Amino acid sequence: MKRILAALAGLLLAATPALAQRELTIVAGGGTLQDHMRRTLFESFTRATGIPVRDTAYDYNVGPIRAMVQARNVTWDVVLVEAPDLIRGCEDGVFERIDWSVVDRSKFLPGGAITCGAGAIGWGIAVFRDLNRNPTGPSDWQEFWDVQRFPGRRTLRRGARMTLEIALMGDGVPAAEVYKVLATQAGQQRAFAALDRIRPHLHFWTGGQQPIELVNSGEVAFAAGFVGRTANAIRSGARLDLNWDTLLYSYDYWAVVRGSPNTANAMRLVDHITNPEPLRALAAAWPINPVTAAVANDAAIRAANPLMMSNHQDRGLQIDTEFWLDQGTDLEQRFASWLNR
Repeated sequence: MKRILAALAGLLLAATPALAQRELTIVAGGGTLQDHMRRTLFESFTRATGIPVRDTAYDYNVGPIRAMVQARNVTWDVVLVEAPDLIRGCEDGVFERIDWSVVDRSKFLPGGAITCGAGAIGWGIAVFRDLNRNPTGPSDWQEFWDVQRFPGRRTLRRGARMTLEIALMGDGVPAAEVYKVLATQAGQQRAFAALDRIRPHLHFWTGGQQPIELVNSGEVAFAAGFVGRTANAIRSGARLDLNWDTLLYSYDYWAVVRGSPNTANAMRLVDHITNPEPLRALAAAWPINPVTAAVANDAAIRAANPLMMSNHQDRGLQIDTEFWLDQGTDLEQRFASWLNR
């Protein structure tokens, strides 16, 4: 019996490294962008290191990540995370601190290297329209709110974040004063009142491809959608007009899930996919907005990608992450109640 138990113990010990060395898994937002990421970022890491990488997609809902950390059954290693979720998750122990001895923190734009996150890509939303159906359209958010001058349905993101900022600008608040106003009860009431005024003309989207589908079908005349998807559609021949004066933007970050059995290799992966060379290859395939300074500020890349957000950020409003960390829960609940009225 002792010999049998010893043999079983030996088998378990032999199996443990295999279990610990499960395939390195990276998770992003899916779609065509992730297809390009796989080819330029993830597969180039495997070629450089010999370490296989599996990728999958999610909807930026960090709930499942929290659950796997709490259950100590972590099956994802590196994830692309929005700034508010990253900071909150870092404080709550959902994400590892970035090992800056592995990841070169000097390569990022200001704000691109934070405790638990390495800057991945900038993203934003802005108004666009189909030039065939609507040769003219709103030039700013106040005109977006002018349903008499610019008739037709509009679509905005289903959620408080970005939508409330947009509502205030639609009501005439200058971009530089949006968060000062939105921090007050009167300002929040003003935002919801502005939404009330054009609610019969509004459609709310939940998936990033929906605004383009809604505009292409003619179901809506004017859409606030992700600039990367819109720019890529334009590059593919779509006759869309993208209005950079309505831009709201932020950064997404690569993060390592706390409790990953592949933490060391995950940090190596994060360093690789934020290096200039893989990102230059990605920029050749998609008008990304990297947070790696050498690529973001590369004159040749910016000239080759006139629709790259980095060329237009100075015309937009940067989303205030700290504001949404402080007030996001209450405002999202209030927005959900407003929608269900």
